[in-house]
Amino acid sequence: MEGEVLTMFSALEREVTQFCKPRWGYRVFSLDAFDKSRIILNGCRLQTGRIITPYLENAELCALFVATAGEEFERFQQTVKKSGQIVEEFLLDALGSAIAEATVREACKAIEKEFGAKGLGISYPYSPGYCGWKVSDQQILFSLLPNQPCGVSLTASSLMCPIKSVSGVVGIGRQMTRQKYGCELCGKKDCYKNRLNK
Repeated sequence: MEGEVLTMFSALEREVTQFCKPRWGYRVFSLDAFDKSRIILNGCRLQTGRIITPYLENAELCALFVATAGEEFERFQQTVKKSGQIVEEFLLDALGSAIAEATVREACKAIEKEFGAKGLGISYPYSPGYCGWKVSDQQILFSLLPNQPCGVSLTASSLMCPIKSVSGVVGIGRQMTRQKYGCELCGKKDCYKNRLNK
C-alpha cells in the first residue's frame, strides 16, 4: 500500500509540474516602531504577538511577502476533489502545502540576496495564524500590498485564495539573524503542529 501511495504521489507531482506556476512577491517598509506585541509599518499596526515580535526587534526594515502555489494548482485540486478521488485529494493537499512553503523559501532567498549585498541580515519568515499572531491581521498586511498580490485575495474571514498561499513578514537589518523558531517556542495547545504533548 505504501508503495502504491508513493507511486501515486510521484505521478501527481509530475502532472502538477507541467502546469503549476508558483508565485511570490514582497514589499519592503521601514520599521516605524515596535513594542512587546506589535510592529508598526507605514503607520499600520500589525499585532504580531509576544512570541514573534522579539525576533524582529533588531529589524530596521520589514519585507511583507505573499507566496502561493497558484490558481492553476487550486483549479486542479478542486477538479480532483469533485471527482471523489479521496487519496489523490489528500496527497494534493500535502503537495500544495509543500509547494507553497518552497515558494516562501524562494522569496526569502530573493530578500536575502537583495539585502545581503548591502550588509544586512534577515530573519526567518513569520506568518499570521502562528504563535499568537491572529489570522485577522491579514487584512492589515494585505492593505500594505498591491491589490491581489500574486493573484491572492482574502475572504471576509481573512483566509487566502488560492488556499495554498502563505503571507508574512521578514525582518531585515544589520543586527538581524535567523533565530530558533518553531513549536518549542509556541504555547498554542490546539495546533496540529504542537510538539509539547509528546
